Amino acid sequence: MNRTVVILLALVAGWIDAGSFVGLHHIMAAHITGNLVILAAAIATGFQETDLLKIFILPIFFMAVMALTLVHDRYVATHDDPARHIRGMLAIEAGLIAATGAIGLLASFNGWELSFWLALVIATPVTCGMALQNAVHRFYPIVGPATTVMTGNITQFFIDRTRGLAGHASRSLINDMPKDNSLLPILIIAFGLGCVLGAAVTAKVGNGAFFVPAALILIGAVFSRTAAKAE
Repeated sequence: MNRTVVILLALVAGWIDAGSFVGLHHIMAAHITGNLVILAAAIATGFQETDLLKIFILPIFFMAVMALTLVHDRYVATHDDPARHIRGMLAIEAGLIAATGAIGLLASFNGWELSFWLALVIATPVTCGMALQNAVHRFYPIVGPATTVMTGNITQFFIDRTRGLAGHASRSLINDMPKDNSLLPILIIAFGLGCVLGAAVTAKVGNGAFFVPAALILIGAVFSRTAAKAE
């Protein structure tokens, strides 16, 4: 997979984590397991209704991974064109992230209070989008190193459990990932830059800022197609 694409994915993951933290009551839509840490801190310092988001967001992510696994294994993986599969999944991810941006923008324009339920509605599409990004790394190791920290481990767990329930064997393809040690520090920097930009822009303009990472994902999908044609 082209290095530019995986760098964009890392930038997007950082943006979405920081953006959702700033704009959606301190949840993390990309590094989903980080919500457990924040939840524990909230319980220790004073639990509020909006902290329920950190609980609700977990099963949403898990169910999204399971649904994606079923759809991928039954319909997508039957066609032998991994590059096309990846582009398609990135396009769907962009649409999900854009949906969060659209709902967030609508809420801002109408001056709606960011209640628990509204925040949950806004957060659901982007959380499903990040479940897809995590799953892409597991379905297609050629994409490169994971771009969303430890959440990849829990993604693999639910992929394995889903395939097991469906009566199919599951094997992690993570060891098939191309080795490129020079890429890892770039991904770390890209993730960090995404965090800074996501936090700053969301604090300035609100949850409509999710349109930016959605656009970046689309750029990555287009770039991967262009690069594939050039090979």
